[in-house]
Amino acid sequence: MANLTRIKILTTGSTASAPSNIKTGELAYSYVAGTQANNGDRLYVGTGTESGGVASAVDIIGGKYFTSLLDHVHGTLTASSAIITDSSNKINMLNVDNLKLDGNSVTSTNTNGNINIDPSGSGKTVLHNVYINGDSDSLSEFIYDTVGGAVTGGTGITVSNNDAANTSTVNITNTAVTAASYGSATQIPTFTVNAQGQLTAAGVANVATALTVDGDSGTGGVDLLNDDLQVLGTSNEIETAVSKVGTDVKVVIGLPNNVNIGNNLNVSGSADITGTLVVDGNVTLGNAAADTVQTSGNLTVGGDLTVNGTTTSVNSTVVSLDDPVLQLADNSGTAVDGLDRGVRFKYGDGSVVKEGFFGLDHQTGRFVFTKDEDLSGGEDASAPWHDAQFGGLYAGNVQVGTSSDNTITTGTGNLILNSAGGTIDINDNVDISGSLVLGTDLAVTHGGTGLSSFTGNGVFISNASGNAISFLTGTTGDMIQFNSSGNPISSAVIDGGTY
Repeated sequence: MANLTRIKILTTGSTASAPSNIKTGELAYSYVAGTQANNGDRLYVGTGTESGGVASAVDIIGGKYFTSLLDHVHGTLTASSAIITDSSNKINMLNVDNLKLDGNSVTSTNTNGNINIDPSGSGKTVLHNVYINGDSDSLSEFIYDTVGGAVTGGTGITVSNNDAANTSTVNITNTAVTAASYGSATQIPTFTVNAQGQLTAAGVANVATALTVDGDSGTGGVDLLNDDLQVLGTSNEIETAVSKVGTDVKVVIGLPNNVNIGNNLNVSGSADITGTLVVDGNVTLGNAAADTVQTSGNLTVGGDLTVNGTTTSVNSTVVSLDDPVLQLADNSGTAVDGLDRGVRFKYGDGSVVKEGFFGLDHQTGRFVFTKDEDLSGGEDASAPWHDAQFGGLYAGNVQVGTSSDNTITTGTGNLILNSAGGTIDINDNVDISGSLVLGTDLAVTHGGTGLSSFTGNGVFISNASGNAISFLTGTTGDMIQFNSSGNPISSAVIDGGTY
């Protein structure tokens, strides 16, 4: 940093307002004796947007006036000074309006002034070990003044004092609720909850709406006395009625639309099922090669589908597959079979139907495309290949049009343009945003420096004519400034000036 740094010094005789002639970020100090009413002994900084060469606002950020307010013993209340607590977070006393807090006393400083304790809302004033004028026997008088009436046993409030222990106890009780409040003792509802969370009613428990039994109903099970137990289902569910017939239990099951068959079902004739058929186990449809399975509706296969025929034809309009990867030639038996891998497709060019191919050329190992191919002799496409168009291209480490249109970049390493003729012709403007390496120095008139080397540890400056470069050097603490002639110089002194 500089050997000597000065900030702006305010010598104006008026200190009633902050300075108005400093720039944004500029510091200034007023050494006029400071008081609360003036702006002396204060440090200022300019803030906000500059207008006319000065800051739009000035903030006070410190000064001797403020530090003097803190220059006293910690924990001691000092007039016209800041409050500083001691190491125990305490001060010796505190005056707030007419209240004085000193030691263990809270007193008022005005004549005949009351001290009011008034909690807000539902808050309570809690007093422990209350003494009135130093006498514990005055507690009942204190309660009388507080609640606005005498304290008697009939109110449910009792007060007992223990002078020996220097304590007082206040008990508040309610009138007991008896069975007479309900007319008779037998009308009192009694329920017992044991440690297992079971609820026991003293009398008969009636369930007016629904009874839900979750888990084991107990060792007793369900007893059928005089009534039947019915489990009634809704649509497509089994309806069950359980009733007691003598010593037996009768169960009637009404079959809905759905029928589940867990074992074998042998039907020698035709079976007409208008609902849903659910079969658990293997299903074989047709036992001869000439048998045909046909459905006029939809067919849903919940597991894997294996087709062992020669040709699979799909005559649907749209084919939708969830598999993100399609595997071709999965049954290739040899490492080299000479056949290409890809997709054949047909299209009409307006007069005839042609066939195209898009995939891997086995012979060249390249991804190829042809729009007019004769595959009648076998599934092996051949050249000539046709043009392909992509949004972007990755070729080794070279990327064409991937980061943005009209760009050639590399994934790693440098991009090398090396023509067989030794010359690369550029027939348009060249925009270079990176560094440019030239075999000769680039002149100033061409945007260069005209130099092959620079002065060590120097700073670039131009000459007075602006057509050549020179350098500024300095020593420890020097900074670059402009002198009275407007020329750049290096100096160890920064002087903000006196205004």
